[in-house]
Amino acid sequence: MHHRDLLANGRPFSNTLMRLVFVALAFFYVLLSPEPGFPQSVVSDRPAKATKASSYQNGELREALLSETENAYNPIPSPDGSLIAFVRTGWGAAGGTGGVGRSNLVSEVFVMDPAGRVLTKRSLANAFLQGWSADGKFLICSRDGSYSLVTPSGKMSFKGNVPYRSNDAYDVSERVSFLSDIQSVIWLQNYYDGIVRTKLTPATENLERLFARATIQGSTGEFAKYDSSFDDDAVLIPSPNEQYLALIGSSDLQIYDRKRASWTNLGEIIVHPDKDWDYIKPTWNPWFADSSRLVFLTASGVVTSSPDGKVRRTIYDPKSASGLPVPSPDGKWIAFVTFEPRPMKIRQDLKFWGGSTIWLVPTDENGKPRPVTQKSQDTTVSLRWLNSHSIVFDRIADESLYRKARLWKAEVLQ
Repeated sequence: MHHRDLLANGRPFSNTLMRLVFVALAFFYVLLSPEPGFPQSVVSDRPAKATKASSYQNGELREALLSETENAYNPIPSPDGSLIAFVRTGWGAAGGTGGVGRSNLVSEVFVMDPAGRVLTKRSLANAFLQGWSADGKFLICSRDGSYSLVTPSGKMSFKGNVPYRSNDAYDVSERVSFLSDIQSVIWLQNYYDGIVRTKLTPATENLERLFARATIQGSTGEFAKYDSSFDDDAVLIPSPNEQYLALIGSSDLQIYDRKRASWTNLGEIIVHPDKDWDYIKPTWNPWFADSSRLVFLTASGVVTSSPDGKVRRTIYDPKSASGLPVPSPDGKWIAFVTFEPRPMKIRQDLKFWGGSTIWLVPTDENGKPRPVTQKSQDTTVSLRWLNSHSIVFDRIADESLYRKARLWKAEVLQ
């Protein structure tokens, strides 16, 4: 069995089983569909066709499809906005089990320019994209416990493996970050004692263990301790100046100050209303460019805060399901997404978080939001600023096995 195809240790059996049943239904749905089961664009090395097609509404909204052929998500601009890294996706990944486990999800890292021209002929990494290094030199990629740092030209600079959490390949951090000042990959590490495994079936087991300690760890060793175990899907996001590390788990947002070696809990946040948002490892970055503030969504609305939590303001309450708030490079605007969920096509008992609209709200007091895109029937899992007047984002359709995902750009008329 491939990593992540078995039931994950430490996760509720019912949730994982539901995910496997859903993917199985989707798999057979594709087999019966008159459309091809796997998009050819996800395995082709041909350059993607850029497009200049744009949409306008009342002369105010301007959005453009970056590529007509790339089946892709998670666009992340380089720090200077000259490049956009993204993940090409689909189903039927090389090296997968050939079944319905997530090992068959395609995740290939590529780079395009802001016009949508793909600049890399071959995948830079068969992994999920975590982001760029703060100096813009490397792309940070990881999947199933393996990580690599690669330049946009394809030169491999770092690679390695994250240690297993319970001497078990099925229990390992899938997300890593990178600190340029110490030239080290970092990740979240849980340690356990008293590990006992009991085989239940050929494919499942019961795991008992006692939590011992948790640390932020790097290739040079441990450099920060944490007082409880890290969530399975938790991620560290360094501030642009790398003084702070934002720890985003299943609920609370916590900040580690590297200079003071201290933690601050900023409280419960909402990254995305879809509880399964993390499944394909998209990304979100809450930091302002000067590292003085973060933006995040709470039950009370869109909030900005200093890293120590002493200066905190609620900017706007969307009054509807929302997520992915991100600040503009000049710090004057916040972009965020609202959603109108509906029953999923092939599982009416599950929600598809479509009806997505991207909005803009000023960071000034009493600012009024305005839409910068039309409402789409698709969902959005990643939103970033390309520069102070453009945003990039993805739209994923309610199709089985991630068969239709596209990258978009919108001009922000301020």
